Amino acid sequence: MPPKKKEEDKKKDDDPKHTEVNFKSKEPQTLYHLLFSKEEHVLWRACDSLYNYTLVAEGNRAELFEMGVLQATIPHLSSPDAATRRSSVMLLNSLTQLEEARSAVRSREVVAALVNLLRPEETVMSHEHTTKCLLTIADQFQTKADILEEGGIESLVSLISNPDPLVLQNTLLVLELLSQDYECRIALNQANVVAPLLEAVKSEYPAIQGLVLKVLYLVCQEECVRVAMGEANGLESLLAFLKDEEMKDLHKDVINVVGVCMLDQNQLDAMKDSGSILAMASYLTTAEPVGQLNALRAIGACCQVGDNAKILHDSEIETTILSVLGSESSEVLAQACYTVSVLVNNPLCKETLAKIGVIQALMGLIGNDDEKVQEMSALSLANLSLGNRMVCLDILHDEHMPTMVEALENSQNPRVLTYLSHVIFNIVKFEPLREELVGYNVVQSLAASLTHRDADVCISVCKALAALVADESAREALLKTNGLGSLVTLLKEATNKEVLRKAAWTVGICVADEGMARELNKNGALRTLMDFVNNNTQGVSNLAVIALEKLLQYDLAAKYWHLGNLSQTDVLRDGFYDTGAHKPGEDFRSLKYLLDKSVDNKRPVLFISTLGADPEVPADLKSEASTTGSTTNIKTGRTTAKGKKTHKVEEKKEDAPSEADTGTKEPKETGNPKFDSSFKEYVEEVVSTIGPLPTQLEQIKSLAVFVSNQMGGPVQSVSTFNHDLHIAQLKSDIKSNVIPIGFVKRGIFYHRALLFKALADRIGVSASLVRGEYNRAWNDVTLMEQGKAVHYLVNLMDSPGTLMEVGGYAAGVYKKL
Repeated sequence: MPPKKKEEDKKKDDDPKHTEVNFKSKEPQTLYHLLFSKEEHVLWRACDSLYNYTLVAEGNRAELFEMGVLQATIPHLSSPDAATRRSSVMLLNSLTQLEEARSAVRSREVVAALVNLLRPEETVMSHEHTTKCLLTIADQFQTKADILEEGGIESLVSLISNPDPLVLQNTLLVLELLSQDYECRIALNQANVVAPLLEAVKSEYPAIQGLVLKVLYLVCQEECVRVAMGEANGLESLLAFLKDEEMKDLHKDVINVVGVCMLDQNQLDAMKDSGSILAMASYLTTAEPVGQLNALRAIGACCQVGDNAKILHDSEIETTILSVLGSESSEVLAQACYTVSVLVNNPLCKETLAKIGVIQALMGLIGNDDEKVQEMSALSLANLSLGNRMVCLDILHDEHMPTMVEALENSQNPRVLTYLSHVIFNIVKFEPLREELVGYNVVQSLAASLTHRDADVCISVCKALAALVADESAREALLKTNGLGSLVTLLKEATNKEVLRKAAWTVGICVADEGMARELNKNGALRTLMDFVNNNTQGVSNLAVIALEKLLQYDLAAKYWHLGNLSQTDVLRDGFYDTGAHKPGEDFRSLKYLLDKSVDNKRPVLFISTLGADPEVPADLKSEASTTGSTTNIKTGRTTAKGKKTHKVEEKKEDAPSEADTGTKEPKETGNPKFDSSFKEYVEEVVSTIGPLPTQLEQIKSLAVFVSNQMGGPVQSVSTFNHDLHIAQLKSDIKSNVIPIGFVKRGIFYHRALLFKALADRIGVSASLVRGEYNRAWNDVTLMEQGKAVHYLVNLMDSPGTLMEVGGYAAGVYKKL
């Protein structure tokens, strides 16, 4: 930029009639009063003197403003005398540098006067100070609107061709502010701003060139301006700058303009035809890191619009990107990886990237020391591996696969964990690859990430685990970790609904395996899922219901406690126990907990088992009940493994905790269920005598009579049956609330229904077990009559063996008091 001319020299240039005048005053008040003179030569000289006074000291501006000089000067902006207009705008511009003066200058009348001073016939000095004044006030939206309404856009565009560098610089700065507004960009296009800008970019002053490029970048946000750029061959002329090393400082701005023009498919097509894309690619491979970074950003943004990626593919942009993946700059590497992640949205680009070795390059960057590089390379791998078996194979067989698994386990960057979990999920979807993937210990790494606080991490990890556990080796690996415990904790503590949905879904997948179902129960899954169901958590409760139903299939005792209904396909096995109906806020208790409780006067726990004397309680029955209100560990309802040794039944210790203590301390183990020789004999007799009967109807009726006989015979009135006294005596005799079903000799509805179900399952008679109110329970059976299934309730009380059709009057009476 050339040295600025002195103000006096410019005045001489502007006004041929200007002569030196001695018009100095020591008192600014005197000059202020001269502003009201009717003589033009007095006015402009007064303005000049006041302008010079403002330059002497910063405080002088404030002094003149308080004096009212600003308001006195504004009318002279529209003076018929050119010298007065010039001097008044100089003074106005100087005073506008005061913040408190700008509100008055932003008025519509002043803006109109300033725009009027942009006319070509005004002096260079007027143009310089007018544009500088507009630059000071054009930062506000209303001022921009006023400039637009007053026709200032056209006047400013005309000044782009002004030969004075200071005028041009100020004009471009004002246009840069105006170009941030949509309406102004449209108006600039209508004023044909592109041609003068492309001419101005050839300026000998780098500062001017930089400003032109910034204005071009802003106005090219609009498609209409990009079209105008194409018609003027603007991109070709700008790309020529990239070949000039002396213009290196402008390369960044050139790339920004070219990048925004590349968003337009027509412009990109034209660039392809003219070879400009190849020029851009050549620059990308040879530029310094800053230039590479900007070029990659431009390509990345371009790829996200329409079919632009295909056009770039035709110019083999993938090979260019691959070459940049070897850069030593972390910023360039991260941006190159991101560009790859965008390119893969186009199938042609994705296929090409996979073939030319980009997978290997990205895998090598997973272990990079820079977190952003790790993040973007993981994102690219996630996008590349989506639905592409060959890419998944390349990842799985790459030498850096252990590094990726290590990053999955140890990285603290939530985005890295999220993207790598997506990679694992994409690989798992190809079933033949699962077992090999598990061999890399990815299950352990995923399980470790379940404790992360980031919602996206938890969601992606749950998806990957849910897909992985379809493989047996993955299930075995997961059981060796605390992953299932972390999964239940996630269900308990997460607040993000999508996290809860994915966690519930993953639990639902895991409970398909009996071993995993046991482990989930040990960690409180049962209670947690029931809470979701009971609270009807939106978006989660349905998934929780599905998971809970699957979980309860492995624990029929818990299922009957929770639902009060066992279907005809639910088969009771040794170890089943009935604790009574589920009450709000109550936890399902383990058999061990119930055995260790002191005898009370509540409903007894009925236990089913044919195990020999002093049976060993299965390990999962020995798990301790929760002391904090969470779900206790529960048994699976399956028969125990053969060959287990038996242990003597321990007598209950005298200092066993009372019921009141159970809320704060878990009772110590003091005994196992009593051996039920009677039930064992029942089973043997039923199997030998009722099982061989020729029809299911005969089996049902005979079994109903058998059950009634073992429970005290037909009962016409429960109130006179005295079963309560019998039960209380049993609890006292065996010193336990847990009573084996065979011990009960005087039973009512719920005793008899349970015994019927247990015996029916032993001889293959399908029967349900349904809990009613007030100690009622009944069994449904299904018989085929004339090719149609008919459902009946079995009477076990007043008329043992009678079948009552479900929905009929008799069945309804049987269910109620």
